[in-house]
Amino acid sequence: MVHKSKQDRCVWAGIVLAGAALFLHVGYWIAGPVLLILLLCAYPQSYEMAGHELVIHDSLTRRRIPYQAITSAQRQAGRVRICYGTASAIVIAPANAQAFVHALSEYTPHLDRRGDDLMLRDRYVAYSFAAPPAAYRMN
Repeated sequence: MVHKSKQDRCVWAGIVLAGAALFLHVGYWIAGPVLLILLLCAYPQSYEMAGHELVIHDSLTRRRIPYQAITSAQRQAGRVRICYGTASAIVIAPANAQAFVHALSEYTPHLDRRGDDLMLRDRYVAYSFAAPPAAYRMN
């Protein structure tokens, strides 16, 4: 299953401004590299859920994250933060974040659904602020 990325309007506005600067001969040594970088950033990402891994296709790279390495997937303001491994994370912006997290939950049975997020089963702890038993009270 392939999910498309959300298009960023600010990047497209930067591309138009850099193109206009090139057209007006403002400075091709400045506007040219800026235009190249913005075009690479604007190249749409796609997120593919392959057999045993999540594949993130970027303009120049392809990242592969095994499903078993994913420790959480949290929705944050239209984006999804995927934590994997011991201390790695990536923030992606699928066009439909809710559908992406739902599809990811089908491929990651080791994660539990907590509202809109996916979390490891053993990382969820319910705390109780009730008074301790009488045996533990200090007088």
